Amino acid sequence: MPVFEQPMRKLLGTLSPTISWLNEKGSVDVSSVPEPHLEAIKQLERIGVVHKRNNRSYELQKIRLKKLLGNLGIESLTNVPADVLTSEVAEPVMPMAASELN
Repeated sequence: MPVFEQPMRKLLGTLSPTISWLNEKGSVDVSSVPEPHLEAIKQLERIGVVHKRNNRSYELQKIRLKKLLGNLGIESLTNVPADVLTSEVAEPVMPMAASELN
């Protein structure tokens, strides 16, 4: 695996709880995003995985995420508890396969 891909793998692994949360919720009002997910959503927005629609709601860009996962050769994201969003990914809790992003 090339060195330049490792930071993106780590980032997506760390942000996977927010990705899973958005995948479950669908469209989420900007004002109703819980504090633990706020910074993660901003990071996902920067890499193009989350889109802010009409400056009122966040939406997960599933096609972009699938393409990004495919380019990195990642078959599933490791979901970690929301309270460790900013720390290292220690151990997997529940895998989230790219196929779950319907």
